[in-house]
Amino acid sequence: MTPFRLAYLISHPIQYQVPLLRRLAAHPEVDLTVYYMDDVGAREYRDPEFGVAVRWDLPMLDGYVWRVLPNWSPIPDADHFLRYIQPSVVAVLRRERYDALIVHGYAHATEWLAFLGAWASRTPILLRGESTLLSRRRPWVRAAKRLVLGPVLRRMQGMLSIGALNRTFYLAYGVQEARIFSVPYAVDNERFMADADRLRPERAALRRQLGWPEDLPVILYSGKLIPKKRPLDLVDACSRLAGDCAAALVLMGDGPLRGEVEAEVFRRGLEHVSVTGFVNQTEIPRHYAAADVLVLPSGYEPWGLALNEGMCFGLPVIASDAVGAAPDLVRDGENGFVYPTGDTQALAGALRRVLVDSGRRAWMGARSREIVSAYSYEADVRGILTALHSVRPDRAPAAPLTGRGAGAAGRS
Repeated sequence: MTPFRLAYLISHPIQYQVPLLRRLAAHPEVDLTVYYMDDVGAREYRDPEFGVAVRWDLPMLDGYVWRVLPNWSPIPDADHFLRYIQPSVVAVLRRERYDALIVHGYAHATEWLAFLGAWASRTPILLRGESTLLSRRRPWVRAAKRLVLGPVLRRMQGMLSIGALNRTFYLAYGVQEARIFSVPYAVDNERFMADADRLRPERAALRRQLGWPEDLPVILYSGKLIPKKRPLDLVDACSRLAGDCAAALVLMGDGPLRGEVEAEVFRRGLEHVSVTGFVNQTEIPRHYAAADVLVLPSGYEPWGLALNEGMCFGLPVIASDAVGAAPDLVRDGENGFVYPTGDTQALAGALRRVLVDSGRRAWMGARSREIVSAYSYEADVRGILTALHSVRPDRAPAAPLTGRGAGAAGRS
């Protein structure tokens, strides 16, 4: 039987999404074409939150068929609903008659044009988004969103849920449980776990190379230094530990708060604190492998893929209760702790419980790795195939095909 002809619409090449696209493209039941709104991510660009020019050092466009849609937006560089206006997506869907369309999010005009094109061509829509009910919006904004978005979500054939809070969001908007399919947010577990195994014997040498203390446990933060990530909360929590629980703090990232973070570290007289600046993809594993615990103190985080990464390296994880991944990935007291957002005393207490007992820390880290194993691209492919068979019940599972490549890359 012929494979599903699947279109996938996403804003731009994203380092966490590309490996999933490759796996989908290589699967015998899927004939995939990816439509990008922008090629930023596959080329060098200036990230305003990192504050530096970024070019990912992993291939972003290999192993799957892709196209970039022409953009008619008058404000293509703005972080705005009208950043991407690509009416050609309607013509593409009417012409190609795909078996299904996956749309990642609904933050831009192009996604809404795709909804219209899919409805006009009777193409089943599977939505994959990051929305949760954690967002602290004004009541009138929440009410307006429900009024506009609710009927749209209920009209779609399937929702690809990234986790528990995302599923709860869809249910709250009236989506039927039977139309929600588990496609958990994942990182490249295979690559990261292989790096963890390879680097584990080099831990002491890595610390020397990175300039980290060899005789202290290391608390790691991974992310942009921006207000919503609340890195200053972690600095405050570490200052509360200084008198009775010695540890080093490494903030892996960069951003507009860097100067404020470094000034606060100096003001408080904290030792063994460093800010790495931007770290690219191939260098990230060295930092995880040399750390002892990962903290994500965000004030709002739809998911938090840094948790997935750290858990692949066997790290205990501590997250605020505003981190969307916490209900899925953090088992309180088992592989980490969840604390109330902004409560730096509670954060310090959680850190203390992890840092004082190296044996418990190792056990919690091993449990992290077990838990995150279920959050994989393989699970995502299974979930997407389940959704495809649900929206196209006339199709039986295809027999395994041999010699089928992922296709050549190209632009339109």
